Amino acid sequence: MQDWISFIKLDLLFSIPQSLTITWLTFALLGLRPSRRWKRIGVLAVVNSVYTDLLIRILPAPVHILNSIAITTVLLLLLFKDITLKKRLLALLLSYVVGTVSDLSMLKLYAWMHGSGSREHILDNAAAYVSALYPTLLILWLVSAAVESRSARWFDSLRQAGGFIRSNGLVEVLVCLLIQLMAGSTVLTARLLQGEYERYKVFDYIFFGTVLMTVPTLYFVVRLIDRTRRQAVLATQEHYIEQISSMFTLIRGQRHDYLNHIQVMYTMLQLGKHAELKAYMAEVVRETHEVGDVVQHEVPAVAALLKTKTAAALSRGIEFSSEFSGSWNSESPVKVIDIVKIAGNLIDNAFDEVMKLPAGERHVRAAFCSGDGYLELMVSNPGPPIDEVTQARLFEPGYTTKQGKDRGLGLPIVQERVAYYNGTLTVRSDEHSGTVFHIRLPLRAAQMP
Repeated sequence: MQDWISFIKLDLLFSIPQSLTITWLTFALLGLRPSRRWKRIGVLAVVNSVYTDLLIRILPAPVHILNSIAITTVLLLLLFKDITLKKRLLALLLSYVVGTVSDLSMLKLYAWMHGSGSREHILDNAAAYVSALYPTLLILWLVSAAVESRSARWFDSLRQAGGFIRSNGLVEVLVCLLIQLMAGSTVLTARLLQGEYERYKVFDYIFFGTVLMTVPTLYFVVRLIDRTRRQAVLATQEHYIEQISSMFTLIRGQRHDYLNHIQVMYTMLQLGKHAELKAYMAEVVRETHEVGDVVQHEVPAVAALLKTKTAAALSRGIEFSSEFSGSWNSESPVKVIDIVKIAGNLIDNAFDEVMKLPAGERHVRAAFCSGDGYLELMVSNPGPPIDEVTQARLFEPGYTTKQGKDRGLGLPIVQERVAYYNGTLTVRSDEHSGTVFHIRLPLRAAQMP
């Protein structure tokens, strides 16, 4: 009779509340809210607790852990058939992680308050068990309530994180880390229970398995680094292709314009309009010099960029000026493609801003200066000053004040490339000077991280 009273006390006071809390937090973290949720969670908690507690004093600790995982798996699969199999398996994995963290926290608190003890001693000392378990459950309840109150936003963030993990090849790394976490937590739990670790050799094997899991984890990390490198190379190639394609398009457009110019000048010559012809030819020559002068530089990629931007500025009615002072060191660790990325994005951003101004006020200036071991770039444009709130968000991915798709990506790319070279990026914006972006990149390897 006394055994049954102890069993009922164990279930009602400890196991059922703990199982209910773990399942609630698991569902909240995954944004799962199926119909009749609480009824089914309650059934899972009661059946799981009764079944495992009937065998807890009979089964060895390692077998008890496997038995608990098995019954939780069966109950999740049977009681929540309306949830996809992938989400049920994810819920199972997460519930084990939450349960392990809960047990470790409770056992650590118990050891701090009452000293370490064996599994049987802790189960028999109900008052001490309650004093360690319920503070732990209270924290989990508060976390569950907080997550559930923000479930829509939380689940949207979780879904975005899941997409990022899948698209960036982080799944294998994450699985290896979770296996190590679960195995290490199991060993640590056994260490906190007096005599459990020494009693069963299987915990030694689990510990060695945790160490061995480092090998596949490192393999997947190295593979991830290689994949990231290849993606960076591909992005660089795509950027070059985009710039070259843009330049070819502009060249074709200029060729078409020159044919029109020739036709107009020929007609003026036939009509004897020599004064008008002279003025028209002077305007064509001036435009040609504006586009052609920028190609006279020792860095062909930068020259091509400036030529492209100059032609684009002319077509949009923007007065664009550029200069490059100092000599370029071909052995510099700063890649030319990154200079093109940084300058191109800043110039495009300036073009978009001045298009809000009247035609006569659209001025953009880009100045490159190489010397004293640094490359400096300043891109400036007139216009109303950028307020402090907007400046604080300028480099957030996706943040933009402009309309259209694929916006809000240029400035974060600029910031990432500048940080990569341990450079500095400052923004100054006022009524008098307009907006000025100032980039400073070290040109010597010793100055880089």
